[in-house]
Formats: sequence, C-alpha cells, structure tokens
Amino acid sequence: MENLETLAIISFTAWCASELTINLVSRGNRPRIQSAGVDRYSYTLVWFSTAVSLFLAFLIQKHLLLANGFGSLSPLFPLLGYLGCLVVLFGITIRLVAVATLKKQFTVKVTILEQHEIVDTGIYSSLRHPAYLGHLAALFGIGLVLGNWVGLLALVLLPLAGILYRIHVEEGALLRYFGPAYQAYADRTKRLLPGIW
Repeated sequence: MENLETLAIISFTAWCASELTINLVSRGNRPRIQSAGVDRYSYTLVWFSTAVSLFLAFLIQKHLLLANGFGSLSPLFPLLGYLGCLVVLFGITIRLVAVATLKKQFTVKVTILEQHEIVDTGIYSSLRHPAYLGHLAALFGIGLVLGNWVGLLALVLLPLAGILYRIHVEEGALLRYFGPAYQAYADRTKRLLPGIW
C-alpha cells in the first residue's frame, strides 16, 4: 500500500501541476475580440464545482463516512487504487493533448479571439470538448484512489454539472460567431463521449 500512496500523491500532484500550467499558458494567448460577458461565469462554476467536490471527497474519505465503513471500496484495493492513478494520468494526457491541439486558441474562459478558427483536427475531429473529458476522467480517477463511492459520485456529478453548463455557454458563443460552419462541425462530432454524446 505504500507504493500506492506514493503513486497517488504523484498522480494528484501531476494533475494540480497540469491545471496550473494550463491556466498560466492560456493567459498569454492571442488578443480577444469578444470576452466580456461571453463566459457567463462558466469558468468560475466549473472550478467552484471542482473545488467543492474535491473537498467533499477528501472529507468523506478521511473523516466522515469511512469511519463507519459506509461507501468504502476497500475490498477492491489496492487494484482499484492503481487503476485510479492510471485514470488520473489518462485524464491529464487527454486534457493536455486537447490544449496542445488548440495551441493559441485555447483560453480558460469562453472567449472569441482575433482570427478564431474551428479546430477539427486531431482529437477534435471526433470530440468537440476533449479537454472537459480529460478533466472529468482525472477527477474520476481521484475518486477511485480515494476509495469511497459516495466521494466518487461527488467528484463526478458536481463538476459534470458545471461542465454541462460550460458546454452550453461555449457552444452558444461559437454558434453565434461561426454560424452554419460550427453547426456542420457539431453535426459530425460528439460533445464529450466518443460515439455516444
């Protein structure tokens, strides 16, 4: 179990570092032509829901429910913990690939940039929001590592609600800006889950 704890700490630290890097890199991206009001607080909502879900999951795992054994997934350990670490790293990878594919068009807030283009190459050829998929996958992995299904639900459902709102805001802004070109892209791709939705 000592190896699992070390791997879990490394995975969580890598996730935190990747999110910090993504936020710092996006600040230097191209000038915006539409930014004020476009985001409609979706960035704040996604990160608030993520922070709250992480707090709840850690609280549940350490202090509340595991003391009574409620929701514990400990019979599935250490295998579930190792799987969780892999899922965290998989989520980080998807998110970083998505950000790298967008290059200078990536922003943390919904924004229309100068010379904004629809990116439909790489991972964006099949998914419109792979960065959000990576975010959710990493949180799901963290939930597996924590080993409590109640905390796992919190880590998925709260951020998912924020991300669904974000997708609604982002797609509305892109549809208004690009019109039929974005609708055609949306018609041939899925939002979040390959081949499903």
